[in-house]
Amino acid sequence: MAFTLHLYASFMALGLGAMLLLSPKGTGLHRLMGGTWVLTMALSALSSFWLGGGVLPLVGHLGPIHLLSLWMLVALAVAMRAILKGRVEQHRAWMRGAYLGLVGAFVGTLAPGRWVATQLGLW
Repeated sequence: MAFTLHLYASFMALGLGAMLLLSPKGTGLHRLMGGTWVLTMALSALSSFWLGGGVLPLVGHLGPIHLLSLWMLVALAVAMRAILKGRVEQHRAWMRGAYLGLVGAFVGTLAPGRWVATQLGLW
């Protein structure tokens, strides 16, 4: 179940994040979509802790990739705190960074031998 949640939340966040970056900011729709994006990213990051860490486990089944999940949770918290305090530029920078991190993680899933790449018939 963690894998399914992680997969769906991650793909939803990829699409929703792209729409957010291209849409007007500060509107009610932006806030609604942004809140949904934060929720999907948090679900993606949290669900990853039940997945294996790959070839380099650090603690139990957790590997270096889980440090990125932890960092994502920090980034989301900092970005949300920034916007609640009216720090729009700080919010924008953290959200852009979080989305770029998500895109980077997605690119990593396209590597040879990874499940998503195999399912897409890339390798």
